[in-house]
Amino acid sequence: MCRLLAYASRTPVTLSDLLGADELAEFTDLSRKHADGWGFAWADEQGVGTYRAADAAHASPGFAQVSQEHRTDLGLAHVRWATLGATAVENTHPFSDGAIAMAHNGTISQAEALDPFLPADLAALRKGSTDSERYALATIAAARTADPADALAETASLVADTLPFSSLNAMLITDRELVALSRYSPEAEAREAEHEYYHMRYRVTPDAVIVASSGWGHGWETLGNGEVLVVQRHTLEVEVRTVAELPAAA
Repeated sequence: MCRLLAYASRTPVTLSDLLGADELAEFTDLSRKHADGWGFAWADEQGVGTYRAADAAHASPGFAQVSQEHRTDLGLAHVRWATLGATAVENTHPFSDGAIAMAHNGTISQAEALDPFLPADLAALRKGSTDSERYALATIAAARTADPADALAETASLVADTLPFSSLNAMLITDRELVALSRYSPEAEAREAEHEYYHMRYRVTPDAVIVASSGWGHGWETLGNGEVLVVQRHTLEVEVRTVAELPAAA
């Protein structure tokens, strides 16, 4: 399982610029538990780029450099706690085809059942052994004929209707928008030691929209279970859509 962070800003910023030293330290400190790799994705005019590493973000020179030096107006960061698949770069999020980058927090059992939904070219991109990579590639496949937010919601519904899962929480970026989905099992969250572990939150300021997993930061609004948030890259327009009627966590 994992921690997620994504943002859209009016001007290109680093994670340090965006969060400030204290909040960046809080997010980075999550990787003491979620220590099985980290990744960062960013938008450019041609699509999205990604950088992934298998070390823990809090001890990683690469993460320190990215967070202090890499500027973008649309970014996605992920720190991994491996539940399925070894600690290795190929199992580290975000997963991407160059047009969409996606990261997931949760576990999907029997995820190989998603393989028939992957066209050959996307199946060939799969290098790791995780449920999350299959979920991401299935979403990317669905986005070829649908809006990315709809594709993510529809893929999550396909999984929820057919496979056991703890959480389908996910974030993706394209060269135009940021999408964040909150969809998790309240029963699975109740088994977690950390309160509201699967809650997704967002914060809107005049200069940026930030979306994140729980456990750090302040001033958040909660994205409801069964809701998807869409942020337009160039305008910071925010839309929250209900995509599934689900119970709140107890």
